[in-house]
Amino acid sequence: MGLLRKHWLGRIGLFPTLLFTVLALRIVIGLLQQQVPSQGIILWLVLSVVLFVWQVVGTSRAADRALKDRGNVLSLYAAYFVLLIAAMLTLLQLADGVSSKYAIAEETYAVGTMPVLRGEKAVLVMGNLSWDLFAQFEATLAQHPSISEIHFDSTGGYVFVARAMALNILERELDTHVVNKCYSACTIAFLAGRKRTMLKDAELGFHRYKLESDQPGLISVADELDRDRLFFAERGLSRAFIQKVFAAEHSELWKPSRATLVQGGVLVQ
Repeated sequence: MGLLRKHWLGRIGLFPTLLFTVLALRIVIGLLQQQVPSQGIILWLVLSVVLFVWQVVGTSRAADRALKDRGNVLSLYAAYFVLLIAAMLTLLQLADGVSSKYAIAEETYAVGTMPVLRGEKAVLVMGNLSWDLFAQFEATLAQHPSISEIHFDSTGGYVFVARAMALNILERELDTHVVNKCYSACTIAFLAGRKRTMLKDAELGFHRYKLESDQPGLISVADELDRDRLFFAERGLSRAFIQKVFAAEHSELWKPSRATLVQGGVLVQ
């Protein structure tokens, strides 16, 4: 603590300050940073910035003291030059720390964290259908080629994510199964299944889409609805059932009975 205070007050000689307290210490910080786990990297970066402020203040005061004692203006230029190098090193370390945390997160994420069930025969898709979830979905399928069933427990999400999932399910000729609920966009992915089943108390919920975009001209809701009407027909759903699906407003949720689902061609053994 005494050394920290001496540097802060500028009472260490300018040469050892620049060589050891600034440059050498900043290099050591960069080397140690490589050993910091991703969970602690943000705290480490904050402490690194605090350390840099401490280095700048102490060095400036040491340079002022050297100028007063010896009247050498070059000491100021030397101090500023070394601080500039230290600032560049600090920025590089910050960038490296942030990018390494992101890379670690992506690496951890890429392996897929979806529950794999039934001896690696099924995967459980839970939660909102987002692009992050879709990436996990693809990674899980790639890591477990023995998967033959997709189980759903989702209240919906992005239509385009559901369609992307549906393409994967169709290409692999996978079965789909609802374990709790499958609402809104989730039904698109579910209907891609070769065999489509659900637990006794599970629910399927259908309704029309709602456009959530600041640029509505880029997407036509009517065109998207027509596209999924065609997809539903291709998956064997009856015309009457499809009409009921797209008659339900977005604020509503039509939850047909099991008998209606069987009769409408939704559930297929």
